[in-house]
Amino acid sequence: MLPTSFGCFTLPFHPPRRDPFHALHEDIDLVLLAEDLGFDEIWIGEHHSGGWGTLAAPDMLIAAVARETHRIRLGTGVIPLTYHHPLHVAERILLLDNLTRGRAILGCGPGAFVQDMEMIGVDPTTIREHFSAALDTVTALVRGETVDIETPWFTARQAQLQQRPYRDPVEVVVAGSLGPEAITQLSKTGTSALVNLTPPWGAMRPGMIGDPIGDLAQRLSNLRGQGDATVRVNAFVHVCESREAGIEEIMGGWMEQRLGLYRASLGMPLPGSETSGRAVLNALIDAGVFIVGPPESCAEQITDLATRLGGIDTLILYVPGWLETSALHTGLRRFAHEVAPRLRRWHEGTRRSLDAAVAEAGRRASVRAAMASAPTGSPTS
Repeated sequence: MLPTSFGCFTLPFHPPRRDPFHALHEDIDLVLLAEDLGFDEIWIGEHHSGGWGTLAAPDMLIAAVARETHRIRLGTGVIPLTYHHPLHVAERILLLDNLTRGRAILGCGPGAFVQDMEMIGVDPTTIREHFSAALDTVTALVRGETVDIETPWFTARQAQLQQRPYRDPVEVVVAGSLGPEAITQLSKTGTSALVNLTPPWGAMRPGMIGDPIGDLAQRLSNLRGQGDATVRVNAFVHVCESREAGIEEIMGGWMEQRLGLYRASLGMPLPGSETSGRAVLNALIDAGVFIVGPPESCAEQITDLATRLGGIDTLILYVPGWLETSALHTGLRRFAHEVAPRLRRWHEGTRRSLDAAVAEAGRRASVRAAMASAPTGSPTS
């Protein structure tokens, strides 16, 4: 099944050399652009440390754009439930749901940056258990249940929400890798899945690529074996003139993120040479997990990806804040105007009509030619 729904996902990461004020307003502009281009949804992340991710409250940004948008769905991508009390998370998503007239999506996860956790006293060794308890509580609250629970991480005493959803139910989406425990939790809580095609992209090293599409296909098969499942796949897609041109557009920001975020800020042992970075980038493209090239090629690669994964409900385009803005926006426009219509087969009706018109014109031309060549006075059909 080819994706017929498309979204954007921004962490958002911006190089620390850029001031957070202008980066914030570029993130707002991105939401408005995605709405204008016809994307179905956009996801906005939350980070608190490291210098690259300075948006600490995606729900506040969503509130800021709620009245400037009218159609696009707005997702938190993601709120780390281990950083917040579940009642507050549930209250805020219900408020956003009403502000946006039913367009809010709660995207959540356990948290990723250890420095974030250390600043607020979250124990990184227990985040799986912490997240599981928090997710159970949040989903119960947004369903209108009363929750009475005491955990090592939070307490809720007869907790309930005062506000009801604008459009019931509010969708809750969990970002993760779809391991066995995660699949069980998705089934238990009735939540949807958001999976990265190959995380984390900037931390990959030569020889690490393997077969991420095959691995994800197996995990998706396991998930679908539990029953109906809505799956969003987050992938890097950059539409450009050619693969070679796209690599040149990507390389500068790609290397800055690899060395500035993953190696320097997060301490990952990555080689520092451009040769190594370029080799990883080419390997990701060769493996089909980075989709880079002209519109026809991108549509073909996405079709192949969907086939190998057994179908994609919604394709989410990872939007790298480290990519130069004009190249980023041009790529999104070309995807919306030249790739998405191919995947949605919007051209099929006009193409069939054109083919029929051409065939009819040819038939009439043949009749006219036959009449013109017939001897005078001879009968013609």
